[in-house]
Amino acid sequence: MTIERAVLMGTIASTVQIRGMYTCQVTPSGGDTSAVLWDAYMTSILDALEFLSTLVHWYEYDVQEYSGGSWVLQDVVSVNTDGTGGGDILPYQNAITFVAKAYGLRKIGRKFLPGVTESMQVAGVIGAGYAATLAAFLLAYVTPFTGIGGGVITPGIVDSSGSFHPFLNGVVSSVIGSMRRRKPGIGI
Repeated sequence: MTIERAVLMGTIASTVQIRGMYTCQVTPSGGDTSAVLWDAYMTSILDALEFLSTLVHWYEYDVQEYSGGSWVLQDVVSVNTDGTGGGDILPYQNAITFVAKAYGLRKIGRKFLPGVTESMQVAGVIGAGYAATLAAFLLAYVTPFTGIGGGVITPGIVDSSGSFHPFLNGVVSSVIGSMRRRKPGIGI
């Protein structure tokens, strides 16, 4: 059983880089290797993300293992998934906000999904027609996956002490949020 994460990489309009991190506890078993479990989990994530703008393109994810307080690259996996949502896109920093909760104080994981289209919202609130779509992503994000061989990948977070906390549930905000922009390697 190891703690690993996938860093999903994509672009908006082929110019703006976007990232999403998915941390999981991975328990291989009966032929369900880490790679097999990540493939199944990330496929469910990518399938659920197809509702975003057609300008959103996901191209790869890095699988990293948590070891001694650092993340060590294990694999780079190519993917090719584009959004299917039509219409004009909102400003790039606008995002749908998901919050996954683990047991304990301040044990949450957040996902900000950019690529929201004008047609998905009314006055800054996600339209009711997208409730099932957003629930599908939330379910893919927080639900453990058990493979055919009995291997399990359990989504959660790692706290500052290196302890893993599995997700218990999650919520999606109906109000469109805003992502903080960051400069890679600088932390701002």
